[in-house]
Amino acid sequence: MKRDDKLQNKLNQIKKVFDLGSLLDLEPDQKYIQKYYRASRIGYSLFYVSSDRMYMGISRDGVYKEDDLLEAARTVEKYIKRPGVHNILELATGRGATSTYLAGNYPDIRFDGIELSPTQLGLAKKKAKELPNYIPVAGDYHDLSRYADNSIDIVFVIEALCYSTDKSRVFAEVRRVLKKGGVLIILDGYTTKDRSKMTENELLACKLAEKGVALSVFEDYESTMHKAKKNGFSVLFSENASKYTLPTLERFERYAIRYFNHPRAARTINKFVSKKFTYNAITGLLMPEVVSEGLLGYYITALRVK
Repeated sequence: MKRDDKLQNKLNQIKKVFDLGSLLDLEPDQKYIQKYYRASRIGYSLFYVSSDRMYMGISRDGVYKEDDLLEAARTVEKYIKRPGVHNILELATGRGATSTYLAGNYPDIRFDGIELSPTQLGLAKKKAKELPNYIPVAGDYHDLSRYADNSIDIVFVIEALCYSTDKSRVFAEVRRVLKKGGVLIILDGYTTKDRSKMTENELLACKLAEKGVALSVFEDYESTMHKAKKNGFSVLFSENASKYTLPTLERFERYAIRYFNHPRAARTINKFVSKKFTYNAITGLLMPEVVSEGLLGYYITALRVK
């Protein structure tokens, strides 16, 4: 089957279940994102079962394993082991899975976390009760005023910077709180093909995949890095890890296929279950395709304050 035909078939499946116009008109704001995470809480818990690490696994051998969800922690750990690291801040700490894992391994280091979603933060605080060196608080990563200038050694953010519509402001705030030579680590998704050169189906698939996870748009990687450099960062490390995410994405796809293979039942489910949750199935169905074809991608990046 030709590439565009395969994508067309998936789009046709989605059209049988959802009103694409309503989804494409959606402009997720902070309130919508908070409701999205609340609606998706149970589904995420079932998918990730015991790990609570709700992000991409990096499967370098091409086979998904739960251990692959520790890539973010291992990436941060490389920089923790440098001399003089005492204070670490996670932006959008979520349920606190990565920070609690690291805090448990490094009890002499303070881990702060800031989280917009009350639902996610509540779960992070439960974990923090057993870890005095992990302090999650409510907040928006566009405003880090609670943290003093030059007070943090490492800042990291996992699959959440993409939700910012003002990344320059985030970079400026992180630049302010980081010490000289401090590091910002980002694991996230981006647009990796010029959208003006995408076919109609490719562009539609990207837009639907974004809206399905309450995202306005995956920004272009180079554009994001340009904003970081303008705010005083240089690139320490950059890896296009897109192909390593495919085993995780294919897990999502298998769940989504079951849903879309029964359109009548799926439409019934939509009447009783929040679309903020069921929209995830759209992203699950499309992401392996758009990533494998180089439309959207996933990068691991480390930036240093100049």
